[in-house]
Amino acid sequence: MWQRGDNLLQLKMSLLFVRTSVLSLLLVLVTGELVTSAERGLTCRQEIPAELIRDLWSRTRLLINKLPKEEKFSRRRRLLPKFCTNCPERMIGWLEMRELIDVYQTSVFSRGVVQKLLPLHYNDLLYRIQHTLQHCVSTSKRSEWFKIIKKLERKIKKRRRDEGALKAVGEFTFILRWIDELTQHHIL
Repeated sequence: MWQRGDNLLQLKMSLLFVRTSVLSLLLVLVTGELVTSAERGLTCRQEIPAELIRDLWSRTRLLINKLPKEEKFSRRRRLLPKFCTNCPERMIGWLEMRELIDVYQTSVFSRGVVQKLLPLHYNDLLYRIQHTLQHCVSTSKRSEWFKIIKKLERKIKKRRRDEGALKAVGEFTFILRWIDELTQHHIL
């Protein structure tokens, strides 16, 4: 009879241990996720080197100088939404930068007319910044500005011929400036 009571006590102790272990593990995971999301901005700030932004900036300026000098590109309104990195309304962060770079990669820099104008190693630099943003912003949730960013993509695709892509190239410096502000390198 004592043996049965001992077995029952051992079973209860084992269940208590398992339950405590599971709760501890969940607590560690939740705490780790909170720390990870709080440090995400710091990670991106550390992982995007100033040289990469500087190289992209100078090569983007070269690319903009190669664009056709048609007045209709400059007369029309800006394609990019008016975001900022430190104002309460329309404030953006790393998630929006990742989404904007993805839009530019798929809808602007992949176009043939733009590919012909790209400076040497430009695609490599774009890939590096896109890969870095994919790595340091590893969340599956969408930005609160997702609909506005998708609207930008539709506007780029909607313009006749390659006009939308060429105009978007001219505005890529805004995105680089925002990334520079978020990294706080202030090199631009």
